[in-house]
Amino acid sequence: MKTTHSKNRSLKQNSNRLAAYLATGIGAGLVATPAAEAAIVNIDLSATGFNLLGVNAGLSLGGNTTKNNFPISGGGKLYVYNTGIRKGMFGENGLVFAAANSYSAPVKFTLNQSISSSSNWPVWSASSLFWYQPQYYSLRESPDFGAGSYMGFKTAQGNYGWLSVTWAQATDTFQIYSGAYESTAGVAIAAGATAVPEPSTIALLALGAAGVALNRRQAKKRQAAAS
Repeated sequence: MKTTHSKNRSLKQNSNRLAAYLATGIGAGLVATPAAEAAIVNIDLSATGFNLLGVNAGLSLGGNTTKNNFPISGGGKLYVYNTGIRKGMFGENGLVFAAANSYSAPVKFTLNQSISSSSNWPVWSASSLFWYQPQYYSLRESPDFGAGSYMGFKTAQGNYGWLSVTWAQATDTFQIYSGAYESTAGVAIAAGATAVPEPSTIALLALGAAGVALNRRQAKKRQAAAS
């Protein structure tokens, strides 16, 4: 009887996991592994990837970091600053963020807004900084980026992408939460769009869930018969 209960508990756990995957349309492992067929690739911003999570990208005051090959090999350099004259991020070596013009704040994209060739890509890379006070020039500060705000970027190869970010003038703090890019150069991406499994993967998950449900029913019948 103890073995039957243990098997039922295991089946229930597996069924719950599959149900969670199907409810969201994706599984955590599937999101982290961009399939060859996927058009959108999620960016790993955690400590195992580019390590940019946390308030001010995890940088202490006065700190900065450079990420080469962002978000792909040859994509360009990403500079992230939390200093007395620079706060935020900008790109070089072909990596550029959308901004209203060459001497203004970054463009604030909203969910599903298109990031493409029609977006404004300034020549001056530091336009995408949230807070900037260079010597001999007046302070330039970006309006707040609240929840649901995105920055659009373009790689040296022409891949469009987005970063989910916030920026607060009151505290001079920013935070990067997630990001993704289009695997095909020149193809537009919607702000907030992420990678999802192929239809065949979802079908397999559904088939697996059905099989687990059937096993559970059969186990209950066997348990009832044994009682």
